Parts: sequence; C-alpha cells; structure tokens
Amino acid sequence: MRHLILIFLCYLPCIVKAQTNCDLYKDQAHKTACQLYWKAIGYNQGSNRSQELFQQSLKACPTFGPSLHEMSVPYLKRGDFYNWKQLMDRAVKADPIWLSDRGWCLFKFLHDYKNSFNDLKRLYDINKGRPGYSGDGDYDLRIVMALNQRQMENYSAALAYFKECITDNEKKNGVGLFDYLHLGVTRMMAKDYKGAIADLNRETKKYEKLADTYYYLGLCYKKLGQRKNAFNSFTKAYSLFTKTGYHRNDPYCEEPDQVYLLDIELELKKFGK
Repeated sequence: MRHLILIFLCYLPCIVKAQTNCDLYKDQAHKTACQLYWKAIGYNQGSNRSQELFQQSLKACPTFGPSLHEMSVPYLKRGDFYNWKQLMDRAVKADPIWLSDRGWCLFKFLHDYKNSFNDLKRLYDINKGRPGYSGDGDYDLRIVMALNQRQMENYSAALAYFKECITDNEKKNGVGLFDYLHLGVTRMMAKDYKGAIADLNRETKKYEKLADTYYYLGLCYKKLGQRKNAFNSFTKAYSLFTKTGYHRNDPYCEEPDQVYLLDIELELKKFGK
C-alpha cells in the first residue's frame, strides 16, 4: 500500500499535464472525448465510474491521449505495470508528449534503463535537446538520460549528457538539487576520483547537509589513499545521517545514489575506531 501512495505522489505533476481545453478541438470526436475526460476526472481516480467514462471517451476517440494517460494511472498505482504500459503505449502512439512520463516511469519504477533512455532520447530529438522534467519534478530529463547510460555502463555517454545538462542549467542558475552528486558518483564509477571529488565538493555547496555526498567523498579519498580525508568524510556522513543533516530517503523506492547508514558504519569500522 505504501508503494502505491508514493507512485501517486510522484505522478501528480504528470496528471496536471493531461488537462486540456475541449474548445481547442475542431472535430466532434475529439470534443466528445474531451468532455467525457473532464467528467471522468470529476470522480475518484480509479473508481468504476471514472474508468467507465474514460472508456466512453476512448470509444469516441481511441487516440485521445489525456484519457489514455489518465486511465493508466490507477494501474500504475496498483503495480499493474502490464496494463499501465498497454495504455501508455497507446498514449505515446497518439502523441509523443507522453514519452516523458513513460520514460520516467520505466526508469524509476521498472529500472528498464534501455527503453527509458530510448523514450527520452526520442523526446530529446523531437524537442531539440529539451526533453522536459521528470514526473516528480526533481530532474531535468537529460539527467535521467545520463543515469540510464550510467546504469548500462556507458560512462562516456553518461558524462556527455551530464555536462550538457549541467552546463546549460548553470547559466540559468537552475542546476538540480542532486545533479552534482550523480555526476560525481558517475565519475567515481569511471575511476576518475579527482574529478569525482571536485563534483562532490560542488554538491556540498549546493546541499551542504546531505550525508550521501560525504560518503561518496570518503570512497574517493579512500581510492586515492588519502586515509585521513576519507575518515573525516565518513565521520561527517555519519554525523549528518544520524544527527543534524539529511540523506536521500524515500520509504517506498530506492533513490539514485542513495546511501544507507549501514554503508557508512561499515566503512568507519574499517578504520578500527
């Protein structure tokens, strides 16, 4: 049940996007589908009456994207990914705007990195390098594209997307809250420990009290043989995690580059202190 609540919360920004003005449609089929869509969302999401009205909407116009999308949400909330994807595939076929939602959910909930990247790359190409933002609003989707490439161990491609996105958003003072963290961890995975430290230090300026950042700093210093810096970083991570700071945490889904208290404790034990 808790997992389903998270999906609902993460999906709220996507639901807003489905809203539309029926007067904009010229043909009767789309107008009727739109009117039935608005009736449907007046009922509790996932209720029999709501789903029935969406079905009527799609009977009037089988390619009406907002109804296909909104009808899919209760299936996602129940963890019925098969039926969710059947409807989302039809929505994407009707209008590629829904690639953002399908690609984001494939990444976050299904860990289908290849198909998530393919969706977001297609949207990236359509929108000339501006694919938009994730369903929870946390990420420029170029960051998700980078994370997908990283999960497939394509570090060079991942770093290229990170660089493009972050450089672009730095100009607008719009770098995401965790972007430098993910970039730093990616450099660490690519064994560029000095580069990773530089990026992770930039993350500490963005989000000073995030325990996860100091844990990864500790790993990088450890790889470089800087034992004192590693110990201090792990100690800082422990203090922030348990006392005055914050850590990446979601009670329903593991977040990208999330660190657990046990991870930090195990590293500290290796110092014998």
